[in-house]
Amino acid sequence: MKARWLPFGLMFLVCFGGVFAALRLNDQMERGEGPASLDALVRSQPIQYPKGAGGADFEAAVAKILPAVVSVDVFRSTPFSAGAQLASQGSGVILTADGYIITNSHVINGGDEIHVNLTNGKQYAAEVIGDDPISDLALLKVDAKDLPTAELGDSDTANVGQWVLAVGNPLGYEGTLSVGVVSALNRDLPLGPQSAPLIGAIQTDAAINQGNSGGALGNIHGQVIGINSAIATPNRGSVGIGFAIPSNRVKKAVDEIRKYGRVRHPDLGVQVFKPPYFLRLPQFEETFGPNPPKNGLVIDAVVPGSPLASAGLREWDVITSINGNAMTTLDDYLSFLFKAELGQKAQVNYWSRGENKSVTVTLAEVDHRR
Repeated sequence: MKARWLPFGLMFLVCFGGVFAALRLNDQMERGEGPASLDALVRSQPIQYPKGAGGADFEAAVAKILPAVVSVDVFRSTPFSAGAQLASQGSGVILTADGYIITNSHVINGGDEIHVNLTNGKQYAAEVIGDDPISDLALLKVDAKDLPTAELGDSDTANVGQWVLAVGNPLGYEGTLSVGVVSALNRDLPLGPQSAPLIGAIQTDAAINQGNSGGALGNIHGQVIGINSAIATPNRGSVGIGFAIPSNRVKKAVDEIRKYGRVRHPDLGVQVFKPPYFLRLPQFEETFGPNPPKNGLVIDAVVPGSPLASAGLREWDVITSINGNAMTTLDDYLSFLFKAELGQKAQVNYWSRGENKSVTVTLAEVDHRR
């Protein structure tokens, strides 16, 4: 008889242990026992949850994420108003119990005052600690403590087809949930009229609309694996193609802001490129040398002291490839930079005054204000 009951006893212990762990974690989240500071956040390691068969418990996941998602109200002053007026709304995610919040840079762009609203009805004025339009991330700080926090997951473990949920404030409807799957990984979105390229994004068919920007893309364990940032749409509405900045990149950007007050970006030092049609003009070959490339990026100016300037590249030189990858458009160049690391070596092939040349340079942070 004891042998027959042994499997049931073990099953009870496993189930009880799982329920106890879940209740304990939920209790910690409700008491705001997430990372107490940015130091603790960047040192923390994501909790790894086992993959389970069967249905997804969206109720438990959203109960875990929702308290840490805030609405972000952006106010701007105009010459025609008596004070700052509500200009736009977005979302944000509370990272630490002492009031650090991540959102998109484009959400707060041009704001004179920023307020965040919690799901419990409390409102706080927010200070911008770091704003990086290139990564489209901004770190805010409110004067509060014991706030509910989001648990950051490991975005590198995301898989196409896994369930995800988007939580934010689309069109001003606070605390809205939409559900879908990861549609693709490592998506690159090209340069926009007023935005940098979005590189290596998580694509989802969970409905994302205006106001979702800066909100959470979570998994079924209630972990945030991305910050919703953009949609692909012909009419400014959701058509089931949304994009999120991976959580691992968010964590790296927060660490950069914590250490340096900004997000550092690797660069080669091109200040601006000339229009590509210059290569097709007969005068180009007549003026600058024989056999110019048919495709490439024509340098207009380089920043003094930058890696390319130090290597001797100058105006009218044509970059043809970097690390073996053809450079035919500005998106090619920016995509390389956004995926690179500071201190990384890069082999730059270029044409200069009738000669094909190659040089190896080290990527560095470049001040384009020089």
